[in-house]
Amino acid sequence: MIPIYRLVCYLVILANICIIIIPGATAAEFSVAPQGAEFTSIQAAINHASPGDTILVRTGTYQENIVIDKKIGLMGFDNGSGAPILEPVNKGIGIDIISDGCRVEGFTIQNIKSLEAIRIRSNGNIIKGNSILNSIQGILLESAMKNSIASNTISNNSQAGIAIEASTDNVVEENFLTQNSVGIELNEYSLSNHIYRNNFENSQNVVSKSATSIWDSPSNYSYTYLGLNEQSKMGNFWSDYRGKDKNIDGIGDAPYGIMIGANPKAVLESNQNIVDAFPLMDPIEYYYEAVPVNESASNVQTNVSPEGPTLTTMPTTAALNEAPTSYPTTPGPSENTVNGQPTGFLMIELVFLLLAGVIVLIIFRQLKHKESKQEIISTDIETASQPDLSGMSNTRITPGTSPKGTTQQKKSRTSNNRSPVRRTNPQTETTVPAISRPFSSSAEQMNIFPNELESKYSDIKYIGRGGIAWVFSARRKTDDMTVAVKIPISFDEMTGKSFLNEIAAWETLRHPNIVKVTAVNILPVPFVEMEFVPDSLETIEKPIPVWKAVHLVRGIADGLKYAHSQGFIHRDIKPHNILLDKDFIPKITDWGMSKVLANEVKKSSIAGFSLSYAAPEQVSPSEFGRTDERTDIYQLGVVFYELVTGSVPFGGESIVEVGNAILREQPIPPSEFNSDAAVVEKIILKCLEKDPAQRYQSSGELLDALIGYLNEE
Repeated sequence: MIPIYRLVCYLVILANICIIIIPGATAAEFSVAPQGAEFTSIQAAINHASPGDTILVRTGTYQENIVIDKKIGLMGFDNGSGAPILEPVNKGIGIDIISDGCRVEGFTIQNIKSLEAIRIRSNGNIIKGNSILNSIQGILLESAMKNSIASNTISNNSQAGIAIEASTDNVVEENFLTQNSVGIELNEYSLSNHIYRNNFENSQNVVSKSATSIWDSPSNYSYTYLGLNEQSKMGNFWSDYRGKDKNIDGIGDAPYGIMIGANPKAVLESNQNIVDAFPLMDPIEYYYEAVPVNESASNVQTNVSPEGPTLTTMPTTAALNEAPTSYPTTPGPSENTVNGQPTGFLMIELVFLLLAGVIVLIIFRQLKHKESKQEIISTDIETASQPDLSGMSNTRITPGTSPKGTTQQKKSRTSNNRSPVRRTNPQTETTVPAISRPFSSSAEQMNIFPNELESKYSDIKYIGRGGIAWVFSARRKTDDMTVAVKIPISFDEMTGKSFLNEIAAWETLRHPNIVKVTAVNILPVPFVEMEFVPDSLETIEKPIPVWKAVHLVRGIADGLKYAHSQGFIHRDIKPHNILLDKDFIPKITDWGMSKVLANEVKKSSIAGFSLSYAAPEQVSPSEFGRTDERTDIYQLGVVFYELVTGSVPFGGESIVEVGNAILREQPIPPSEFNSDAAVVEKIILKCLEKDPAQRYQSSGELLDALIGYLNEE
């Protein structure tokens, strides 16, 4: 028969298990797709859902107007054919959010010809990662508080990209507003909104009557700009800003004026100007690895006015310091739930579990005490009944045990970390330091390759790492062809976004002198497959014969001509990014830093470059203007120079020296290193002109000059 204390213990444990596995109502997840899902209508799924549920909307076009009247997550899912598109056939608002704590992410909302694409009339919502195109107005916040508008692309809207009316404490961060009639508009009743780290490239960038909204980050950011690590508060990029940047930290020396003379109804004095005190010199994608720095004094903001800088105290609302990062954000006023359970029920559960834990502890202590007492009694009885065995001299060690006094030590493996290796030329080359993970062995390198992809590939070999991805060679099992496979270094949101942006740019390019992308997928894990090219320009010994250098440069220029015609510039042409096939044909790789010129393709998010190959406009955009096709021509000129001389044209003992040489010094003529280079010297030096207007104005012009050399030969 079971003792009573054991029975009570078992009953308490059973009751706890029942409470845990039979909770209150939990959040559900529903799917929407044009076919093959639970719902074919987004609104039908919303009507069916309960507060706290998530609705996954798969790729397709949905011609309906959406009203979100309960706290849900509406998530667009790209299954490989693009984000789901919302394009209502009826007049009205695309998505009308009237409930608190909602999240809308991952949609393309377009052609809303009567009202806003998204209207928010509630609090604590997140609108993130959407594309809003060709509508009357992008996003309208109307009497809304503490919403986060982040990482959206808003373009070609006939009115404002973002309009804020009578709304307070909202965060507008890292959005791309281009080619709208007005980038952002705030009325006089909108207070204490935070607008920072956005790109504004519109007919008119800002119309604001809000005297208390803040146009730069609440705290400092750490970032890399033009290869240098910097730390500063960050405002916004304004396409019409004309200030200078003398210390080359990417922050304008003079403020950008938001409003001349404050709104007379506002708290501030009527003659005070509202400014972006930390305007960005370049679009936000030029500020690499930007992360906020936690500072104890982050609530002190420097405002710059014509009379000089003054200090004002910023609001310390948590919603201003950081955008919400997880769904749900805030519970609705009428909803008292956590994970779908009433909070009152949860409190009862917790109290009951606490009491049950105390009871179980007492019972087990009693049980342990009785068992110990019984063990002592049994030992005494056994000792009294056993004969004396002290005369036995043989000791038997049973398998699995060791004699007393011996120990078995486990061997520990240590790894020999390798430091990153910098390549240098005869004339010192300075490179922007890259973060590199050390490896102890090839086996550890292979651990990076996902197990989920081993069913697709065999003979997997580690090659190296690029800016955001590991690179492997592998044999494709379907046709036994050797390919290169890129795997993201990490799967966090920022790296994933950079990786997908890189491939979005790259996979559209088809040319014999550009490495071809053969497959892209996010399942079972994100990866990209491309043609395998065994060698690179970086590995060949330099200088090389002039005729061979012309052959290579001509191929690279031809690839660039095609890419430029498609609306892309590379911005990081260097030997490492020029691969060579078995026939010595050059192929341009690593288009992750390409900048999209055409409107229909998004910009890549990586803006780094190698300083030794950088153009003057990359080192000092305020002096030499912005990057364009001529930037690639300059960098190709540096590569051409190195091929025929064995050295880059500008060197130095530090990054500052190299940067100054690029901006101020003239290159030594290539013929002084190699007399055979005299025949192409004019072509090289024209590519290396500091003023972009003095260079070849297109890759076609450079090709014509190279063909002229070949004809003379």
